[in-house]
Amino acid sequence: MSTKKSQIALSLISHTNIGKTTLARTLLRKDVGLVADRAHVTLENQKYTVLETEAGESLQLWDTPGFPNCQKILSRVQGAKNPILRILTDVWDRFRDRPSWCAQQAVLNVQQEADVVLYLVNATEEPTMAGYIASELQLLEWIGKPVIVLLNQTGPPKDRDEQQRLEQPWKDYFVPYGFVKGVHSLDAFSRCWVQEGILFEAIQSHLLPDDRQLMIRLFSAWQRANLALFHSAMEQWALVVARAASTRVMTKGDGSPMEVQKQQAVDILLRELVNEVGATTKAVVALHGLEGDAVGVIQARMEHVEVQRGSQGMGEATLSGTAIGGIGGALTSGAYAGLHLDAATGGVSMGLFTVAGAVVGGVLGFLGGEAWAERKTTHTQAPVTWSDDYLDVLAQDVIIRYLAIAHFGRGQGQYVADPEDPRFWVEKVKDSVSRHRPRLHQQWTGLRQQEPTSKLEENAKPLTALLTSITLELLWNTYPASKPFLDRV
Repeated sequence: MSTKKSQIALSLISHTNIGKTTLARTLLRKDVGLVADRAHVTLENQKYTVLETEAGESLQLWDTPGFPNCQKILSRVQGAKNPILRILTDVWDRFRDRPSWCAQQAVLNVQQEADVVLYLVNATEEPTMAGYIASELQLLEWIGKPVIVLLNQTGPPKDRDEQQRLEQPWKDYFVPYGFVKGVHSLDAFSRCWVQEGILFEAIQSHLLPDDRQLMIRLFSAWQRANLALFHSAMEQWALVVARAASTRVMTKGDGSPMEVQKQQAVDILLRELVNEVGATTKAVVALHGLEGDAVGVIQARMEHVEVQRGSQGMGEATLSGTAIGGIGGALTSGAYAGLHLDAATGGVSMGLFTVAGAVVGGVLGFLGGEAWAERKTTHTQAPVTWSDDYLDVLAQDVIIRYLAIAHFGRGQGQYVADPEDPRFWVEKVKDSVSRHRPRLHQQWTGLRQQEPTSKLEENAKPLTALLTSITLELLWNTYPASKPFLDRV
């Protein structure tokens, strides 16, 4: 009586020192094995559970020793059927050439255990120039399992054309090898979780029918878990933006110069926003199985912000920021220019002053000359809130933060990266947010009108849906093969 299979096993193999264990850490989202910049760090086969269904079915990943000398390994494993020869070579290699012996054990393990082999290569090399690949392919052919090639060290995300130029030489190279079923980019340092989904979905088609049904169930479990994580992250970021949009701080109305009162209010708004962005960054980092945060980077920006009174004709006030440029710099250098200052009578906003909005660094006109002159000092309190333009920049920032975290592999260590680092995303996110600006501004208006005691989580739902839609659109455009399973979001 046959036992129903409950596991799919993937074996991760490569030439030595290509990055198998680093990639295993990224796929598993936890630190496993040893990582060092030298050959033969992994000397034993290690089995890990990637995911598991409620029924106890699981996807297993074997991390194996790297190949040092494939011709020798191939001759050894091919002679394994001769028991006397096998015993002699096994004893000799175990004590005199341990890396080769470990690799032999890995090959035999792959042949016995693997349903699909994941063969990792260094994408910075030319396939025709990496002399070890040809002999390793002989070994893979001998193993006799379907092989999917993974391109490691591909660098940051790329546009489709650039990604195609990177992958095509490798795809062309493997055409003669029928056992190679596909080539996928999966960088241990900068992969996105949707690329893992693309890989797992591709694996299904290379399995036997019964195994394929098992992999479909496993992929469904992966999909549910990762989409839940995605939605949780977007909800948390939307709450940050919604709270900023709905928060108002009253000027003191103590007769001091209006400029001083505004700056005091802005300091309160900015301090609250910086703390919340930092706390949410840390929470979303942890949600993705990482450690670290970027709050120190955010706070450091504030130390470089200078607010200066200037004159540009008609008594117009100007503000200048010395914070670094880029999307993150706008959160501080643009903060004092990203406000909406209203005079209020009986709690009804009169909308007397509106700033031009946040920009990336530089000098901004703040208030019109006559209005400024009339309001140099006041004993009347007025609410200060973030402007629509500044909230647009904040929406861009949180999306970029999400994408930076979602592409952060465990090979990089702790997450301390500045959200400006993924330059690839800045203009794309900016353009996408711009296309949705009318809908976003409707959200800003609605959130400002909410009573402070109203439930923010409920009020933020439309904004969550909008930020989710923008982010999905960016992921679809970058990873088109992910659209089938992301369409179910």
